[in-house]
Amino acid sequence: MKAESLDFKVNACTEEDIRSHLSGCDRRFSPPLSDRVDIGEYSRKLRLNAITFEAWSGESLVGMVAAYIDTRARSCFITNTSVSPEFSRRGVAAKLLAACLARARAEQVETVSLEVSQDSRAAIGLYTKFGFQVVGNREGLLKMQCTQLKLQDASCGKG
Repeated sequence: MKAESLDFKVNACTEEDIRSHLSGCDRRFSPPLSDRVDIGEYSRKLRLNAITFEAWSGESLVGMVAAYIDTRARSCFITNTSVSPEFSRRGVAAKLLAACLARARAEQVETVSLEVSQDSRAAIGLYTKFGFQVVGNREGLLKMQCTQLKLQDASCGKG
C-alpha cells in the first residue's frame, strides 16, 4: 500500500490513537521510545500542545509527525516522526514531513529543528533530503535544523 492510498489529516487523532500508534512503533525508535518517555504522558502532551500531521488506514493511525509551532518565536520543533512498521518505506513519513513544513511556512516560521538518534540512518536520510543539516550532537542525539528562509515547496531548500 502506497502513501497515496492513505487518508491524511491534521489534528484528527485522539490521545488514545496517539498512544496506540506510539506503542506499536516503540521498538522502531533508537533507543526505544518507552526507554525515554512515558508513552501515555507523552501522548497526552502531544494531543494538548502539538499539531499532528497524520496518516490513516481506515480507523488506524499509521503515521504521524507531531510539531510544536511557536509563531511568536517563529520557530517549529518536530518532536515526533513515526510510521507503523507495515507502512514504512512507502513515502508516508515524507508526505507527513512535507505537510508539516508547509504549515510551518504558512505560519511564517523561520527555523525548524528536531533531534534524532545518530543511529537512525533512515530518518537522518529523510531529514537531509528535506534540507535539514546537523547543527549539534548531544549524547548520541543529532540536532538538525533548517531555516524558513530556505523553505520552498514544503522543503528546507533541497527536497
